[in-house]
Amino acid sequence: MLDLCAAPGSKSFGAAIDMQNTGQVHSFDLHENKISLIRRGAETLGITTLRAAAGDARAATPAVLGTFDRVICDVPCSGFGVLAKKPDIRYKNIEEAAGLVPVQAAILAAAAELTAPGGVLLYSTCTLLPAENEEQVAAFLATYPTFALEPFAAGEWCTDGMLTLAPDTHGTDGFFIAKLRKQS
Repeated sequence: MLDLCAAPGSKSFGAAIDMQNTGQVHSFDLHENKISLIRRGAETLGITTLRAAAGDARAATPAVLGTFDRVICDVPCSGFGVLAKKPDIRYKNIEEAAGLVPVQAAILAAAAELTAPGGVLLYSTCTLLPAENEEQVAAFLATYPTFALEPFAAGEWCTDGMLTLAPDTHGTDGFFIAKLRKQS
């Protein structure tokens, strides 16, 4: 399992716990100073199968292309889904979010190369902007026809492969999740 953009590590920890501390969980983050957070958290939780390292999620490492059964991409985003927790976000210029779209696309492209045939790629954001969510996934699918949306359930909500959680509808912060499976 690979967690790109992993800090502070909660997704990696959850995966390792679900895997009953077997297999391998690889956690990467761009910033070296955040890797210590992941390592400390894994140690505190008694997780021994997690390996954390600094790395740019936009660049797939050739030695591990197509080797990960599960890849999590919780990409950098504008954050417009978590205004309740971070009210200063309301002062962000929404046009600046457009600069994140190519970064997200590059991370998805690298993740596609790292996902094994038959593997699952999970893409998520904490924003409600379609350009970072549905439009990003549509552009990805147009470029990578070996991937297809896969239905999933999140709690009581079932979906055809993409789910947008909204504060007024779901009683949560605003999140977007897409589950994509790479064809064998």
